[in-house]
Amino acid sequence: MNELSIKLSNISVSFGNKDIFDIENMSAYMNDRIAVVGRNGIGKSTLLKIIAGEFKEFTGEVQRETEFNYLSQIGELNRNIDETLDFEMLSRMNVPDNAKLSGGEETKFRLVQTLSDYKTGLLLDEPTTHLDQESIEYLISELEYYYGTLIFVSHDRHFINSLATKIWEVSDGTVAEYTGNYTEYEEIKNKEKLEQEREHENVNKEKERLNSAINKQKAKAEKMMSGSKSKGQDIKPDRLSSSKQKDTVQKQAFKTAKAMESRMEQLKETKLPEHQAELEFPLTKAMILHNKFPIMGQDITVKRGSKILLDNVSFQFPLGQTIAVTGNNGTGKSSLLQDIVNGENYFDISPKVTIEQYKQMDYKLFGDESAVKFLMRHTELEEPVVRSMLVSLGFSPHEVMKPVNKLSGGEATRVSLALMFVKPSNVIILDEPTNFIDLATIEALEKFIKAYKGTIILTSHDQYFVERTANQIYRIENQKLQRIK
Repeated sequence: MNELSIKLSNISVSFGNKDIFDIENMSAYMNDRIAVVGRNGIGKSTLLKIIAGEFKEFTGEVQRETEFNYLSQIGELNRNIDETLDFEMLSRMNVPDNAKLSGGEETKFRLVQTLSDYKTGLLLDEPTTHLDQESIEYLISELEYYYGTLIFVSHDRHFINSLATKIWEVSDGTVAEYTGNYTEYEEIKNKEKLEQEREHENVNKEKERLNSAINKQKAKAEKMMSGSKSKGQDIKPDRLSSSKQKDTVQKQAFKTAKAMESRMEQLKETKLPEHQAELEFPLTKAMILHNKFPIMGQDITVKRGSKILLDNVSFQFPLGQTIAVTGNNGTGKSSLLQDIVNGENYFDISPKVTIEQYKQMDYKLFGDESAVKFLMRHTELEEPVVRSMLVSLGFSPHEVMKPVNKLSGGEATRVSLALMFVKPSNVIILDEPTNFIDLATIEALEKFIKAYKGTIILTSHDQYFVERTANQIYRIENQKLQRIK
């Protein structure tokens, strides 16, 4: 049997009156590679902190048989250089020797610090946040050869598929284990959903059959009872035996009906898994453009200060397509998108273009109007469409009526995503939209993008997300914009 690294027994976590999750028994062993998945705010980071010994507000027992290194999702940057730091890894991660580092460079530096101090247990909370694709691939290659127990939280499906041998799903107040990577986990979940649908259908059919049989038995007994009453009390002696036989049959019919009712009460209560109808945005007046290429650039140069990011590049972004602009950090992806939003005069932008831009959590929601009413104030869409969007983003039919000033950070982020798609526009700009949102929300965003009839221009380091959404993919490298799909 594999060597035990960590065992969690009878763990219970609550914040105030809210129960987060309960774990009866869960273990990780040497060389396990476990991805922790689930919605934002459901307890994934808390689970890692419990294993790391950083969180004490729980009941239960933690048995640690190995020492863990822990990379928190948000942590203070310690730039102190010591002899244990792997300078070769620092160089390969392209971390500059500057006093001020970008968000991605800070993540890289903290990753190198964590990986330089080798221990046989490793906990990583969102290690790919802000990392470009090149750095993600390098991190994957490093972790593939890591000897020990690796447990990580990530919303990057390519990263999970490359490393995970198990999935810990935090959901509905508990943690369930699945064998395999994310793709295999999805297949298992789909099979579970089909089995749940099949069980629900079988139970309903059995209930209908029993109900029909009960009604027949009761009707039979009642018919015999009414027949006896209509003949009154004047029963001849030679017919007494026949009457007793009828009474026996009548009692047996009632007894059979009662047994069937008991059987029906014992049937397991089942419910259908939540089904989300295919999202379909109507073609609004704002989306009607006659220019096949609403945004074009001819021999353009994008600068920031004296630094040239794009040098003499040309492109045509077609109507109704999703265009992904990829490249390493600092190559000019966000600058290109921001110049398009600003309408810089070196772009050829159709005068009928109406742009909406997603900026995660750059506003706060005030007031006590519901989430659905808030979105309805900004849209021409019908309310059922708006409600279906919120349900796709994980809101229950009841939660869509939650006041916007009571939304959690994760809920407000989902409403901000919906807002981009309900506003009357024909071009949407999404700059790294998958940062800080959970897998379920990423998958909902993919549905929005596929259903949207306008043009979408996005940047993302999430390879899986780009492959699933983009009709055209461009890459910025060496100050050039090259189409690769």
